Amino acid sequence: MNKPSDSDKHTDSDKPTERDERRPDDEATPREPDVEIPAHEREVTRLREERDQLEQKLQRAMADTQNMRRRQLKEMEDGRRRVLEGLTQELLPVLDTFALALQAYDGTAADGGAADKAGDTGALVEGVRMVQTLLTGALERHGLQEIPAIGQPFDPARHEALGVEPNGDVPENQILRVVQTGYTLGEHVVRHSKVIVAGPQPEGN
Repeated sequence: MNKPSDSDKHTDSDKPTERDERRPDDEATPREPDVEIPAHEREVTRLREERDQLEQKLQRAMADTQNMRRRQLKEMEDGRRRVLEGLTQELLPVLDTFALALQAYDGTAADGGAADKAGDTGALVEGVRMVQTLLTGALERHGLQEIPAIGQPFDPARHEALGVEPNGDVPENQILRVVQTGYTLGEHVVRHSKVIVAGPQPEGN
């Protein structure tokens, strides 16, 4: 009788089973189940994102509106200033005429020989003086201001020198007289003051 070969000695129990082929880790680590986000939570998330986007758009729109409002206010202020400046330049000769008339009256009144004539025209001149005061006050309420000149240092940004006179009593470059009054409207010079400036004392004096 033939003896069974070595290959015949293996039985079905010696074959690896399906359980033996699995790694130990497969049994030790359980598989996490898939979690599905509920539909209502997805909708809430979407609505929140839309809300954030709308808030950003609203903030940008508000910033643009504020910038536009500031530009409009500045343009309105510049337009108002230009209108007032043009009106002021037209009215300044009226003020100059009043000033010349009053100066002529004051000179006549100071002359003793012409006292009667000065008295006859006193009421008229007083009326002119009142009109000058009212007109000046109206312009001042809109920002018109007289440029200080006499006794001030000469400032080419606000003064126009018509001449230089030697004078040892005041510092050089100081304004001695005003030939024509200058005015500012806000920070803008409407008309420079025309002035006479003190020069250096002549040598030998």
